[in-house]
Amino acid sequence: MLAGGGATPAEVFERTLALSGGRRAIVAVLPQTFPNDSIADAAVAMWRTLRAAEVIKVSRTDAATARAALERATLIWIPGGFPSHFMQTLAETPLAGIIRERFSSGVTIGGASAGAVAMSSTMLADETAPDGTPLDGPATVDGLGLWPEAIVSPHFTERRRLPSLVAIVRDHPNVIGIGLDEGTAVIVFKGAFDVLGRGTVSIVDAGRTEVGRLRSGAHFRYRAR
Repeated sequence: MLAGGGATPAEVFERTLALSGGRRAIVAVLPQTFPNDSIADAAVAMWRTLRAAEVIKVSRTDAATARAALERATLIWIPGGFPSHFMQTLAETPLAGIIRERFSSGVTIGGASAGAVAMSSTMLADETAPDGTPLDGPATVDGLGLWPEAIVSPHFTERRRLPSLVAIVRDHPNVIGIGLDEGTAVIVFKGAFDVLGRGTVSIVDAGRTEVGRLRSGAHFRYRAR
């Protein structure tokens, strides 16, 4: 499940929990998208409010404890923050490989904003460092690769990100650009996704001149690898 950030309707999280075992769900929240635990603590509180059976904040420092949490989880959640910072932090650990293994075994993986960005193989790079310093580097870097057919751009309409996503898709014509408005999410299955929430999902395809836009309730099939 990929959410575009901002205030998100409860139905998005309720649907995600239902896919992950409902009230029996064990949720593992990764705090590595940010240098401190503020965003992760908010996500932990949210999932507890939704009455998941257990919510665990994955350890930053204890690799064995972190592995155990991810291997028990029925839902692995990546909150907002900084996707490049997240991937750089995970590069020092075995966690990225464990997340991919759990996804391959059928565990639900979800994320909002930076967490949604990180699902791509070629993902959007951070525009600023966590301390607010502007970054001057490549527009894309390597992500988790859980949704290799897509490049995901959150806060899409709100931050006027269409021109930058069009440019990136032109440079990577083998993938589709997915622009997620705030309060909007997609539930991705093999070769298709469903749209939830209050905003729009924009689809940018190098092979088409027009941008497709979908709203809640829409079902979209794309070319799967």
